[in-house]
Amino acid sequence: MKWLVLALMLVLGTAQGYPLYGSNGAVDCTIFGTFKDPIVPGNTNSYQVLLYFDLSLVRGQLNNGSAVEAAYSLTDGNHRVYNMRSEYTKELQPQRWLIGFLVPKEAIAQSLTIDPSADPSAGGQFTIDMGSLINSSNGFATAYYYGVLSSTLASNRKSIEMDVGLTNNDTSKLSISAKNWSLIDQWGWKYNCQRLGSSDQRLAVVALEPNQTIRSVLFFSRLSPLSRPTKLVYQYTNESSIILDIDTESGLLANLLESQPQDSCCSQGQAQVEDPSTLAGSIKASKARLAKVREDLNTTS
Repeated sequence: MKWLVLALMLVLGTAQGYPLYGSNGAVDCTIFGTFKDPIVPGNTNSYQVLLYFDLSLVRGQLNNGSAVEAAYSLTDGNHRVYNMRSEYTKELQPQRWLIGFLVPKEAIAQSLTIDPSADPSAGGQFTIDMGSLINSSNGFATAYYYGVLSSTLASNRKSIEMDVGLTNNDTSKLSISAKNWSLIDQWGWKYNCQRLGSSDQRLAVVALEPNQTIRSVLFFSRLSPLSRPTKLVYQYTNESSIILDIDTESGLLANLLESQPQDSCCSQGQAQVEDPSTLAGSIKASKARLAKVREDLNTTS
């Protein structure tokens, strides 16, 4: 992918965690996540890609397990609308689907419209907002995360290509290289970026002008197949790093922790200690390790 240098400052908010929900009262839709995939397996240099929505569409209170016939359309950040492509849509399980759209590689999903009106008992169309783009800033630079472009597994090692952007908010040039970027998994393990740019257009160092935004690919390799990316880190200087929370399961984990019953000892002013062998305890321990990584990056890196 070519680097895209934009003289436009982006104003963005905090990203939502999956799953996302929407309903028209008759049917309920849950979006579990999205991902991009090359049209031709292994070819990540095409201008267009497939954007998949992993979702379920079920009837509401009168759910009898029967499938709901619906049409889907995607609106991107530039207000362009794409209709679902039936040849790239797959039924995973009854009421669980992968809905495919053919979009430009740089497309950012803004909302998904579900139209079940072909089914007389399914009600009218409704829309689910995808939330804001993931971003973070240290005042001198702002980093953006657009998503995963490809993820492959070979010889029990995972490789990931990520679509990112960076704005130089300072008054002097900013040099960027692969060495500035790292990835942290759910256990706090750090993986260094192996390549900046696409496989056919590798970039060593790029100088970003003041008030410009650049967008390109980060390539990470030799990941454990069990590692789930949770943090993307841009090291601005040895004293300052920008950390992006990219954990697609953060919403699920938060819901799980909120649903855990509180021990009566807590009401008496005693701290509750989770058993590390339980799921909730494991999640809390992982969050503690990630918090320690964030603290280390902010103080020593």
